[in-house]
Amino acid sequence: MADPYSTIASAILTQLAAGPDPWTCPWHRAGGGLPTNALTGQTYRGINILSLWVAEQRHGFVESRWGTYRQWTALGAGVRRGERGTAILFYKDLPQTEARNDGGQHPADSHPRFVARASWVFNVAQVEGLPEPDAVAAPPPDVAFTAAFDRFVEATGALIQEGETACYLPALDLIEVPARSRFTSAEGYQATLAHELVHWTGHPSRLDRQLATRFGTRAYAAEELVAELGAAFVLAALNLAPTPHPTHASYIQHWLPLVRTDPRAFITTAAHAARAANHLTFRFP
Repeated sequence: MADPYSTIASAILTQLAAGPDPWTCPWHRAGGGLPTNALTGQTYRGINILSLWVAEQRHGFVESRWGTYRQWTALGAGVRRGERGTAILFYKDLPQTEARNDGGQHPADSHPRFVARASWVFNVAQVEGLPEPDAVAAPPPDVAFTAAFDRFVEATGALIQEGETACYLPALDLIEVPARSRFTSAEGYQATLAHELVHWTGHPSRLDRQLATRFGTRAYAAEELVAELGAAFVLAALNLAPTPHPTHASYIQHWLPLVRTDPRAFITTAAHAARAANHLTFRFP
């Protein structure tokens, strides 16, 4: 059986390679929220967000509702013949069938165990026969989005001050960001601050993201990818459009080789990004 981590990473990289020309990051998206399971209503997490965003970009899907073949069937719809699914990663309980036969010196491990599995889901655009959804209210105007972002930032409790460049200073546990007026758009300011807030979550008093022990000399690239993905996850959760961080073009050359050469590292960084996004949005309604 193929390694599920390699399956997911390979699928994402294949879709990236076949993406739009000129190439753009799939998480720099013009609107839309997090991919959602059509049956359960739950949003997907971690590497699955990226996998589904990439598929949406490649195939031009305009909605982010997904489900397995069986889930669409349960909703009264059917996947059209010839449609290909998109790989996602899920964890399944691994039952313990036997305890150690060692005279009771080492009791069986009571902690639950999980095994990674790959599954395939289909976008709503790939199914037919689905009942018409209820009407969706129009989104609030841009000013409401800006006010919501400001409330979100305040709810994080992060110490933020104006500076010449955007950066997080771990020694001071301080975020510096240029004045809002220096940005050409509200989206650019929001994306930049969200990026630095994800870095902020890595402080020892919060998520204690010691990536050097996992990634060695590639820790910088891994942390930048965590911040890049985490910011996209946060803005999508707030229904804001992710845009590139100002230094995106300069550090993409560092983390793209990480993505290509180590599938597990790629998935681990996405998991860190999801935890950071959850930490930031936990207190925000």
